[in-house]
Amino acid sequence: MNRELIISVELLQTRELFLGIQGAGRPFYEFVYREAAGVYWDGERSGFKSTPLKEWSCAMWFAQIVSIVRQGLGVELVLDPAATWHGVSESDRAEILRSAI
Repeated sequence: MNRELIISVELLQTRELFLGIQGAGRPFYEFVYREAAGVYWDGERSGFKSTPLKEWSCAMWFAQIVSIVRQGLGVELVLDPAATWHGVSESDRAEILRSAI
């Protein structure tokens, strides 16, 4: 299984959760949309993102993105302990960190 390091976790102004990875990614990452699970590849920013948040929290979307990328692409997303965080609430950040350990 391929591994990618998550170096940033951001809640974008569009209300999408974005997980930025180290490096440019691989061309086949764009096909994650085929899983029809609300997860997309953003090639310009080198990361995976959700659809705009409505009922789900950032922590729920984080788990969804990690799960769908693993199942659909065979890529394990690993959270870098030094990842940057932008726009994510402290409670969501704490929940994400608990689940990522």
